Amino acid sequence: MNRLERILLIQPPVTSYQLGDFTPNMPLGLAYIAAVLEKNGYQVKILDALIEGWQNIRELPSGKFQIGLTSEQIKEEIKNFMPNVVGISSMFTSQWHNVASIAQLVKELNKDIPVVVGGAHPTAVPDQALDHKSVDFAVVGEGEVTFLELLKRIEDSSDLASLKGLAFKRGGGKIINYRDEFIKDLDTIPFPARHLLPLEKYFSTGLSHGGLRKRRRFSPIVTSRGCPARCIFCSAYKMWGRHFRARSPENVIAEIKYIKDSLGIEEMSIEDDNFTYDKERASKICDLMVQENLDIAWDTPNGIALYSIDEELIKKMKESGCYRLSFAIESGNQEFLNKVIKKPLKLEFVPQLINYARRLGIEISVFFIVGIPGETEKTIRDSFRFSRKIGVFRPFISIATPYPGTQMLDLCEENGYLVEGFDQANLTIKQYNIQTPALPINKLKKILGEENFKLHLYDSFDMLIKPKKLFQRFKKAWKKIAVMN
Repeated sequence: MNRLERILLIQPPVTSYQLGDFTPNMPLGLAYIAAVLEKNGYQVKILDALIEGWQNIRELPSGKFQIGLTSEQIKEEIKNFMPNVVGISSMFTSQWHNVASIAQLVKELNKDIPVVVGGAHPTAVPDQALDHKSVDFAVVGEGEVTFLELLKRIEDSSDLASLKGLAFKRGGGKIINYRDEFIKDLDTIPFPARHLLPLEKYFSTGLSHGGLRKRRRFSPIVTSRGCPARCIFCSAYKMWGRHFRARSPENVIAEIKYIKDSLGIEEMSIEDDNFTYDKERASKICDLMVQENLDIAWDTPNGIALYSIDEELIKKMKESGCYRLSFAIESGNQEFLNKVIKKPLKLEFVPQLINYARRLGIEISVFFIVGIPGETEKTIRDSFRFSRKIGVFRPFISIATPYPGTQMLDLCEENGYLVEGFDQANLTIKQYNIQTPALPINKLKKILGEENFKLHLYDSFDMLIKPKKLFQRFKKAWKKIAVMN
């Protein structure tokens, strides 16, 4: 047996039109895989090329910016570690070129080192990922079991054809084994190997998914996988499945205790697709956090569904340390929300829940998506009108983005809605990739400009009549900036 002793897992640099589009998030997916590999005797290194080169900003000929370690620096890191296998995280379609570049660097150093890619992009389009000459394998879906089994089969020279969740090349062709089941008991997965990450570098930025943090020492945490909703714009089901799978409350609390006691974590961001889907479970987690007197601040930057919470749960969330809730509303038009977006949310319950959370002192942010095929001027203006109704004058507005693996991309391709010169490298929530007869891009931009101006006026007027609100906004901003020092 040829033992593969050293495994290098890499998070690539990022490329963007605007500085600030990306934040230096801990690569929790790589940390989960690293924990499984370490448990099975492998020597693992995680190279987060983004945070390691966070101050290294380069303007590219395309007009974009690249943040992170340079190719030469990454190449030197690979050379120094001398890995037997390299795994590269590919979470965003727009960043695939950075993944492919690293794969090529590996092969330039040693063409015999297997290169494995995983994450949302290769999961959605494994065939496309394997088209790159430097990519040997693609993990399809969650990777803990598949990655470990891949290493074992390579070591034993066993056949890979039956390995579920793996795509690979063979004889000039490709074999893609889609996953037909997911990890049933998430409690069996070891906690992420955060000790392999440069934690102090993340802390020093004060930034993460969701923006500035309240406390300096923070970490993301995932307590569940899978979302039964069938929103037209979402591809998460490809990665995690549609069946909601959750860690036990006791297992979640054990991880929170560990990151607090061993790593000094003071704040966490719950990154679940739907933390509150099982209200009884979420409630018990909150109860245990209070009982254990954990004193840890937390928020939900990935958004939670309003259809799965009530006032009792919001109260428990506040009592357990929650200071900010992000609500994925998506549209302020009920018919469009249900018939086109296919989100099971009743807007009539939203104002009451948001007002209740505010009364408890919880910060509120909301998400809307504009420009989905089927959208009209009326539905867009309804969303902004609804945002004003609930008193949210700075909503997070995403431009509809046809990611691979979504129903929305299929719809766009079938009807010719993708913009001329459509490029996957531009698949970000601030780029206009969709144009329908009812909503040309120029018209969409005009509507957004008008509605954002209205929100600005409402926000300014609201602060004039509520000087306390203005003071609190400056106070919060000052506190958050102080976290970085």
